[in-house]
Amino acid sequence: MLKSYQMFVWILGLLLLCWAVFGSRLFAFMDNLDSRRVERLDGLRFLLAFCVVMHHYVYSYYYLHGQPWTPAVFVHNLLNLRMGVFGVTLFFMLSGYLFAQTSPVSWPHFYLKRFLRIAPIFYLSSCCCVLLALYLQRHSLVSRNMLLNLYYWFDAGITGVKPPLFGMQDARLINAGVTWTLFWEWAFYFSLPLLCFVRQKTGLLPLAMSVIFIAVYCGAPFNQQKAYFIACFAVGALARIVPETIQLPKKLCDSAIVLLLVLIFCITTGRYHIHFLPLFALLFILIALGGDIFGLLRLKAFVRLGDASYSIYLLHGIGWFCLNKVIAVHNLVLNRTQYTLVSTAVIFVLLVICTLTYQYIEKPFMALGRRKSPWLKE
Repeated sequence: MLKSYQMFVWILGLLLLCWAVFGSRLFAFMDNLDSRRVERLDGLRFLLAFCVVMHHYVYSYYYLHGQPWTPAVFVHNLLNLRMGVFGVTLFFMLSGYLFAQTSPVSWPHFYLKRFLRIAPIFYLSSCCCVLLALYLQRHSLVSRNMLLNLYYWFDAGITGVKPPLFGMQDARLINAGVTWTLFWEWAFYFSLPLLCFVRQKTGLLPLAMSVIFIAVYCGAPFNQQKAYFIACFAVGALARIVPETIQLPKKLCDSAIVLLLVLIFCITTGRYHIHFLPLFALLFILIALGGDIFGLLRLKAFVRLGDASYSIYLLHGIGWFCLNKVIAVHNLVLNRTQYTLVSTAVIFVLLVICTLTYQYIEKPFMALGRRKSPWLKE
């Protein structure tokens, strides 16, 4: 496993390769001509998913080499530790930003669209986990509570529960346990009717500020992590209305974003701590104000991969799991350079697969969700 400074160089190299490969004509099929899209947010999605991928890269390596799935394994890779919190935090803020002003004509249709957006790749990820667990447990298969356990693996993330599969206690780690965030996404979606009702009475700014106040000063003393997640969605909503009253020069936004990124990756602890929320909030608000890190977030390759970010998020853990499991089962001995080269190949194969799952699974189901359902009243 590479040390921190080596990991930083490798990560930059991977991003440069992504820019060269996925910005080519070969991936022109990923281009989206929708004039309503905000390209810098699509590029941001890819970078956030990439951060989560690299975070779980370290987890998976050490876990399948006999160490526990705990933050202690990041002692020599603090950059990767912070990348996980960074990715999840801004993903939640992005959700709050996108749905802050939602006002659907039909709530049933809204939830149908959300289900068709989330469930297909979720089911693909779960199927891969179930088949891998079944194969690995084929000689010691445990059938107790099998149907109940399988139910939780196909609940589209609503419950957040991922029990053992066929006796494999750590089955949830096959896909790096990433589906826990969907529990919070669904909680946010289910709260939207109430939030929309309150928003109509008070306005978005008072609502967002009130939620942040309650989360930080009332919730955090009892449960730091839950309060942090709730505040993230509210910060996203706040960022939606800030540009209506504040405008800053783009160069100033970009310069401040770079400074904040340096601070976040130097001083944060890699935990969901409410004390660091202002740094992330200011960063996201600057992006909402038009910052794109001097054009980085608008690179064609990153915008294309941003569309596939959900597939990348749900499938990358399976790639890392298979890589390390094959090495462990066959007792392969790879030096640091060889392992890094193999990992580079795996991540690029994974990204290519994810562009295809977006094109042929995610995109058709999203189009289906946009259609008017004859059995749902508008």
